[in-house]
Amino acid sequence: MPELQLTGARKAALLLVSVGQERAARILQSLSETEVERVVAEIANLGPVEEPVVNHVMREFIAQAQKQAHTPIGGVEVAKGLLSEALGSSAKAEALMSRIGGTPVGNHFRALTALDSAVAASVLSREHPQTIALVLSKLPPDRSLAMLRELPEELRGDVAYRIATLSPPSPETLRAVENGLERRILSAATSQRLRVDSDPVKPLVEILARADAETERIILGRIDEVDPHLAQDIRQRLFTIEDLVKLEDKALQLLLRQVDTKELAMALKGTSESVRERIYANLSERASENLLEEMDLLGPQRLSDVEKARKEIVRTVRQLEQEGSIVLSRSTDDYIE
Repeated sequence: MPELQLTGARKAALLLVSVGQERAARILQSLSETEVERVVAEIANLGPVEEPVVNHVMREFIAQAQKQAHTPIGGVEVAKGLLSEALGSSAKAEALMSRIGGTPVGNHFRALTALDSAVAASVLSREHPQTIALVLSKLPPDRSLAMLRELPEELRGDVAYRIATLSPPSPETLRAVENGLERRILSAATSQRLRVDSDPVKPLVEILARADAETERIILGRIDEVDPHLAQDIRQRLFTIEDLVKLEDKALQLLLRQVDTKELAMALKGTSESVRERIYANLSERASENLLEEMDLLGPQRLSDVEKARKEIVRTVRQLEQEGSIVLSRSTDDYIE
């Protein structure tokens, strides 16, 4: 596999489209503006990638993470603290701990520390509870607790009990479980996104949909400089006709005052009932009646005509946002009472 053909930015792009959009968006927000531009440019131009190439990148990432990881520290008090947090009761933790002695924490299962806690827990949740307990008992306590909290609720108590009642495993058992988990980690990553979608722009759209406004502005501004048509396509996809329900009433009313009734009627063809009801609620009684009458008169329409009308409304939404007249909410927005 020609490793030299993969730049650092290309490897980062492959990893980002592999870990899921929400986590990728958080990672992007922690990078510098220059780093964001380089990585996003790679994502936007990422074509089909062979599975061996992606597996190589994931293995390299895991190896690097293992080098960076600190040596785990454990002990009876650490295990007791972990159980207290997981079970929500120090008394239960004391009862369970009374059945065992301390078990030294070894340098095992460190590939899991390269993954987000939720992803790692998703991989672990497919294992037998005894295997999960063994893995968590060999990880740093804070990491174990984070994964334990991400496990399905019905699993947590069973796994916590098994941690407290574990017998010391043989080195062969540890190696076998660790090797099996590493294979499953690679497989899980591959199934999420390692085979790049036939639509190369889709991963970037999904990432930006979860990014904050400033990150979106920086990225789209950079893409605008090199490919304005691509930037416009991404903007169109970031807001669809169904997203009108996310607008505040004042913003929606402002938009509706600037949209032609015939065009709006066309755009609403095939939309959900919740979207139509929200539109009617933000129109005057007279305007709402006119819109309903226009929709009745339209009858069946070609999908291409409906899509054209929807794109025009989205264009108006984006124009109002650029002017500062409306604000589009994002999944990462925070609110203060």
